[in-house]
Amino acid sequence: MLDCKSQILSSIPDNNCCSHAFINSVLLSCAIKQENSYLISAKKEIINKIIKIIRNFYPNISMSIVDDFLIVKDENLELEKEYIFDSSFINLFENACDKATIVKTFFVLNGNFYYNPDNNQNSKGYSLEINFKDEKLCDICNNILIESGFELRKKRKSLWISLYSKNSNIISDLLVFLGASYSALDVQNSLAIREIRNTTNRQNNCFESNLDKTLSASKLQLEAINYIIDRFSIDYFDENLREIALVRLANPDVSLGELKTLLNNNLSRAGIKYRLDKIIDMYKELKGEN
Repeated sequence: MLDCKSQILSSIPDNNCCSHAFINSVLLSCAIKQENSYLISAKKEIINKIIKIIRNFYPNISMSIVDDFLIVKDENLELEKEYIFDSSFINLFENACDKATIVKTFFVLNGNFYYNPDNNQNSKGYSLEINFKDEKLCDICNNILIESGFELRKKRKSLWISLYSKNSNIISDLLVFLGASYSALDVQNSLAIREIRNTTNRQNNCFESNLDKTLSASKLQLEAINYIIDRFSIDYFDENLREIALVRLANPDVSLGELKTLLNNNLSRAGIKYRLDKIIDMYKELKGEN
């Protein structure tokens, strides 16, 4: 599957208004201008995207790759005529798709997305951040996100300013907005698996708790029944209590609901509990505890 940034890059067109928004954001974020040329530092996949778009719009511009840098020679100042090289560039782009592309570009250049897909107890959860060296660009990105319904937190660390979120639902929705639908689906699947696991754990804990209560209650009931039988015989109980006492002795670990199915009458769970509690009261009275 494509990684997150590859998905986002593939969602950016090569020959329309969004392409201009991409190039403008790249030049403003990571290009160093030197007279009539630009030195752009970015990963190979991003550089290939830049080259493809520039060739579509400006076939006469010369480009070359040296190490990890793209050198763009703009002898006729074509780029300078087309773009604004300061934070007011946002005024060029009013369409929602252009603004979304600006955020996409900032993310693929200096963003990070992390989540642990293993659904284990050591998972560090989810984290998405977009980093900036220019606070004005950070504010532009933040304003676009707010307009689009996303509220990310802002923090400063060393030379960078970051917009970030650790909320899995926000991150999932934001990945869809950025064009990384497969990554968003991974997050949603992971969340679903975690929820199933947590529900199963809660059910198991509830079952174990109920089992502990059942065993504890059964232990006291058996203690009472055996005490009375040992000293007075089974006939000490009246007919109703005798039936309950014998069924409990034969099934020491079962719940009240299971006892109900073993009895040959229409006695309810509450009725069974009442009779067992009555046996316990008799036991305590005989021992002088009441």
